[in-house]
Amino acid sequence: MKKIGTITFHAAHNYGSNLQAYALQEYIKKISGKEYEYEIINLRTDIQKQQYSINKDNKVLSKIVRKYILKDFNKKNILKFERFEDFIKKYLKTTKEYNNIEELKKANLKYDYYISGSDQLWNLRAKDFDWSNFLEFANNGKKFSYAASFGPKKIHWTEEEKSRVKKDLERYDYLSVREEESKKNINELLDGEISMHMDPTILLTKSEWEKLIPNERIYKDKYILYYSLDQNNDYIKLVKKISKLLNLPVITTRYAGRRELFRGFKQIYDVGPIEFLNLLKNAELVLSSSFHGTIFSIIFEVPFFAINGLNDCRISTLLKKIHLENRSISLKEINQKCKEYKKINFEFARQVIKKERKKSNIYLKQALDLR
Repeated sequence: MKKIGTITFHAAHNYGSNLQAYALQEYIKKISGKEYEYEIINLRTDIQKQQYSINKDNKVLSKIVRKYILKDFNKKNILKFERFEDFIKKYLKTTKEYNNIEELKKANLKYDYYISGSDQLWNLRAKDFDWSNFLEFANNGKKFSYAASFGPKKIHWTEEEKSRVKKDLERYDYLSVREEESKKNINELLDGEISMHMDPTILLTKSEWEKLIPNERIYKDKYILYYSLDQNNDYIKLVKKISKLLNLPVITTRYAGRRELFRGFKQIYDVGPIEFLNLLKNAELVLSSSFHGTIFSIIFEVPFFAINGLNDCRISTLLKKIHLENRSISLKEINQKCKEYKKINFEFARQVIKKERKKSNIYLKQALDLR
C-alpha cells in the first residue's frame, strides 16, 4: 500500500483552513482508492495553539472579566473551541501530533508522496507559518504542492528567505499554487512550469458538502451572514448600510473584542466548521472579506458580495476566473448594487468549477502516479 502524507493548516481554528483540509483529503481518498493510505501530518506548533487558545490572555484581570462580565461569551467560546476540535478528530485522518520541525525530522516519516496542501501555507508573514510547510523534514518520497498560497499580498523577500524558499521549492517534483500572485512569487525564484489550481473546497460538489450539514437551520428567519477576519470599521459601516437597505438582520460568528463594532448584529459565537456551513448555506446574502467566505458562497450558490474583493489577490483571482468581478463591493457602490443583490447567475461559475475540478483531477493523478 502506498502512503500519502499532507501538510496543511488543518488544525487552525479557522473555518476555511479546516474545510479545505477535509476537501483535499476526501477527494484524494476518492480518486486513489484502497491501494493508497492518506494521512494529514499533524503539526500543531505552540504558536498556533496559543493563537487559537480559548484563554490567550491569562492575566488576573482578564480572567475576572471572562468569568463574570463576559460569562455568556466565554461559555459559548469554549463550545466553539470544542466544535473545532471535534471536527478535527472526527473528520480529519491525522498522524500523532508533532510540535515543531525538529520533532518531524526525528520522526523520520516514510511516505511515498508528500503534499504541501492548500490555504496560506507558504505565507511567511502568517503568525503560525512554519518551515515544515515547505517539506524541509521530508527526505524520501515524491513531493508536490496543491493550490498552495503565499497569502493575500505580494511577498517582499529578505535575501535569506529568498535563498531558503528557492532551495526548498527545487526539491518539489510538481508545483501548484492557488492564485496568480503566488505564481509570480515563485517565478521570481525558479524557472519551469508552475500550475495554478483552485482551492480544494471546489473538489467536492455542493451535494457532497451538504451531507455534512444538518437539515435544521440555526437561525429560522431571513438574514445576512457577515464573515470577516478583520476588525474593520469601514466594513462594519458597509454591512450596517446594506442591512438597513435590505431590512435584514445581520448574523456574525466573530467576537470583535471591541463590542461596539458589532452593536446591532446578532452574534452567534459557538460556531464550528459545520455550523458555519449551515449559516452560510441558509443565508439570504453573504457579506465577506474572507476568501473562503466567498468561495463557499459560490459553491452553495448563495447571493454574496466580497467586500473590497478586487483588492485581495486571492479573491480577485477567483472572481475574475468565474466572471463575477461585479460581486466585489465597496462603500460607494452600495445603493446601486443592493438593488439587484439577488440577480446573480451562477451558471458560468458552475461550468468553470467543473472544468477546474477536471484539471485538478489530471494533476493529482499524475502527481500520485494514478492511471
